[in-house]
Amino acid sequence: MVASRSSRILSPIWKQITRNVVESTIVSSRNISSSLVPLTQHLDKNFMDSATTKFIKSYPQPVFESHPNLLKKGEITPLIHKDEYKERRTKLMQKVFQQSDGSKANIVVVQSSSKLYMSGKIPYVFRQDSDFFYLTGCLEPDVVLVMVSSPCFSDKYESILFIPKTDLNTEVWEGPKLDLNFCVNILGIEQANYDSQIAPFVCSYIKQNHLNGVQIWRDHGRSFRIIDDVITQKGGSITTLDYVPLIHNLRVIKSKSEQELMRRSCSIIAEATIETMKKSKPSICESQLWACVEYHSRMSGAQYLAYPPVVAGGPRANTIHYINNNQLINNGEMVLMDAGCQYHGYTSDMTRCWPINGKFTSHQTEAYEALLDVQLDLIQFCNERPPLDILFQRMCRQLGKNLQQIGFGKDAKSCVERAQMAYSVCPHHVSHYLGIDVHDTGKINRNIPLETGMVITIEPGLYVDLNRSIAPKEFHGLGLRIEDDILITETGVEVLTQSCPKTVAEIESIMR
Repeated sequence: MVASRSSRILSPIWKQITRNVVESTIVSSRNISSSLVPLTQHLDKNFMDSATTKFIKSYPQPVFESHPNLLKKGEITPLIHKDEYKERRTKLMQKVFQQSDGSKANIVVVQSSSKLYMSGKIPYVFRQDSDFFYLTGCLEPDVVLVMVSSPCFSDKYESILFIPKTDLNTEVWEGPKLDLNFCVNILGIEQANYDSQIAPFVCSYIKQNHLNGVQIWRDHGRSFRIIDDVITQKGGSITTLDYVPLIHNLRVIKSKSEQELMRRSCSIIAEATIETMKKSKPSICESQLWACVEYHSRMSGAQYLAYPPVVAGGPRANTIHYINNNQLINNGEMVLMDAGCQYHGYTSDMTRCWPINGKFTSHQTEAYEALLDVQLDLIQFCNERPPLDILFQRMCRQLGKNLQQIGFGKDAKSCVERAQMAYSVCPHHVSHYLGIDVHDTGKINRNIPLETGMVITIEPGLYVDLNRSIAPKEFHGLGLRIEDDILITETGVEVLTQSCPKTVAEIESIMR
């Protein structure tokens, strides 16, 4: 069965595909409503009220009708209207046309995530594929978005969602599932069908355009057996291309709605971290601080943490991606917490360090303030919109200079030697793009200038293991990182995680 809002491009294909199907129908939003009129004339008001209530409760994800406290009319996900999702698909197809042979037809295939299982029938928490989410707002697994455009037209395309066909037994166990009408009327996709029709549809479209040739755009990093089989079957008339760089080019610039979602995500993790600082005390376990930051994030509206947090006490902070989080933190040690949350698809990523007993030692203060000075300088430098790689180079120079002033690398004579020394104690980049993913839009180069609407991190670190000969002994074992999320605006920069304090005096004040 096909649900359809328009048949401009696809109608001839559906006629061919469904010619031998006994009960295939094409449904639009207009004939859905009109077809209900004769039926409702025979139903009394009480039945209609109960039926309406049941219908509202059967949505597979929050909608305005079921969650008016969360969504406005027309929004698919909080703050993002279906028109914005439509605009994203349009922009992607325009880029596809610009990058392709204009004489050929294009098919873009974007897969959702599938359920993953930790054992038997016990699933992991589901997370939607980032590109699929960006284009649709659909939160269901095992769905495929296909977009097609005819040769020589940059602005004419249609979208179709292919969804799994479920039954009542599945819904008893797993809850309401996506249906064809939801795809068309709520998600705003032009057409919808069941996933059994993916191969027939793609084959028919290829056949229809065999004289021009067809380009299939897909994520080259993911396999998709159905499309692989079609490509093998059709052979030389098909060219395959990767859409991921094109969509990352769109995703790296955040819309006003996305910027607001990221403000909320960053505000939530900032406040959760403050609450975690307040609960800190000597001999507490790292896992308890993990539980605290997650609890306060969720209670403030986050769906879950964006990644396994780093909660590292003492020398464990020198392991950059330490996530065991299972040791006690001793009196006098620092704790490094790198945590972020996901708020309706958008991610925060923040790091703070604090003394577990609430009071910095003199050496902890020296190292911390040397690092904080670098971070504040880099945030200010973002006003000049440098590429991320230039930020990294500046970090090495500034950190090397500051560290030498507190006794590190006394033999370093030149700026280059000091920068090399700094890189040896901070062996990671100082920034990455941030958005739907923590390390967002990985196909975007770090050597392009920052632009309005980009969100990045600024996160210099200092990792002094117990055998670090270039450091005075009093700093051995100390691991520090200070990270904030930065929005590039038309007039400068906005520190999205600003509400979480990071000076020595502010942190000590919170922990009193």
